[in-house]
Amino acid sequence: MIDSIDLSKLRNAEFLQFGATFSGLVVANDAVALNVEPQQLAFKLILDEMSRLFKLERVSPITQELVLLDERRDRAINGLTTVIEGYCSHFEATTSKAANLLKANLSLYGVGVARLNTQAESATINAIVGDWEAKPELAAAIVKLRLGNWVEELVTANQLFDQKYIERTQEYGAANPDTLKVKREETMTSYYELRKFIDANSVLHPSAEYEKLINELNALIKQYNTLLNTRPAEQEPDSNKGKDVK
Repeated sequence: MIDSIDLSKLRNAEFLQFGATFSGLVVANDAVALNVEPQQLAFKLILDEMSRLFKLERVSPITQELVLLDERRDRAINGLTTVIEGYCSHFEATTSKAANLLKANLSLYGVGVARLNTQAESATINAIVGDWEAKPELAAAIVKLRLGNWVEELVTANQLFDQKYIERTQEYGAANPDTLKVKREETMTSYYELRKFIDANSVLHPSAEYEKLINELNALIKQYNTLLNTRPAEQEPDSNKGKDVK
């Protein structure tokens, strides 16, 4: 039997490479003789469609702007966090108290805000800044530590990213009515159909040819499972995101 793999955890580029290799192995082992040619062709067709959408998204000039804006807000939240951490050890009691108030608030949102996927990072930054504006003690701490410019930079970078993200979404939607997410889901369905037919035929018509193919496919799956198992945990399911613009 073909081993399982959580395809949803693969980033889009990884998913496409995995799919192309999987399809290639089936072809190399003679899909016709193995009685899975219709399923293999269907999978390859939809995989190619997803690949075209992926390339369309990547060549958009807005994507590069998003990368730069994402890096800008990453620097802002990381820099702000580092400054606050430093002030926590300040020799002046009122300064360290203000810093620890802000640090405690940041801790509510977990560590590694800059490593969240794009939409989660946007929402988290908005929530953090919302706390600092709405809660008098936190607003006073920002003033005390003279962090106004840092906060302004964080807000600006986050707003610019969100605006540009909307622009790219509109551009992408206008270019093709299909979305990459929908096409990926369709590709996964086609993959499972192909896998099901290979497994079924190997049970109904056991042979060295099926055994060879399944061994090769499992070797491929093992490589990608190893990749997933050694990857640091991500806080939100490219996508493979990690961040979808990084």
